[in-house]
Amino acid sequence: MVSIKKVNISIILTAWARPQYLEEQVERVLNQTVHPHEIILWYNKPPPKTGFLEMRQRTSFKNEKYVKKILCDYNFGIIPRFSIASCMEGEYVCIFDDDTLPGERWLENCLNYVDSEKTLCGTIGLRYLSKTELKTEKPRMGWEAMNTKLEFVDLVGHSWFFRREWAKYFWDEVPRLHNFGEDIHFCSMLQRHGIRAACPPHPRDDKSLWGSIRPELGIDKVAISINKNRSKDFWNVVKYEIENGYNPIHL
Repeated sequence: MVSIKKVNISIILTAWARPQYLEEQVERVLNQTVHPHEIILWYNKPPPKTGFLEMRQRTSFKNEKYVKKILCDYNFGIIPRFSIASCMEGEYVCIFDDDTLPGERWLENCLNYVDSEKTLCGTIGLRYLSKTELKTEKPRMGWEAMNTKLEFVDLVGHSWFFRREWAKYFWDEVPRLHNFGEDIHFCSMLQRHGIRAACPPHPRDDKSLWGSIRPELGIDKVAISINKNRSKDFWNVVKYEIENGYNPIHL
């Protein structure tokens, strides 16, 4: 296992339409048993009803002095956070969605497996059951299955913990979409280099190890995944990666 006293971890947070969770998210990151080396906030221009000046106001929060901010007056989508990962100072990087509030031992949990198992660690994990339709194993690993041991999966989401040097593999090929499917693309590119994806333990009786202690936040009205066309979009991305060499565990 990695000595948690000797590692530097860079945190990348993203914000767009859920600034109300940012303060708590920063606090939870700062309260990790493995203290982060740096925290970067990538803040895309929010929906039209929110002005840029208001965006600046909403990025003023408790503990903001510990956060380096990148404020954009354009919505570049979800890809930039993977682009800037290679620029971070830490040996490891953890990217969080804006609906993800980690338990205080989440970084420690990931460190226990990232090197020993050569795996990308994530908060929620999917395993595919078909090459012709979007069919996945239920429950998903992570907060749904509350798995008691590390579980290898095809895709991880909501947070991604990895060695910084692996970030370059994201760009082995340009993603098919720039606003969706970054999770399966990263897992697909890593697989080419012998790096798997997995969900660390999420025991029912110890939420300190969970990647997010309030998973219900990810299904609100601004969630990308609840868009009526997303199931079809998501399957098209998965199918594209499979056709280009990605091998799901069960297929």
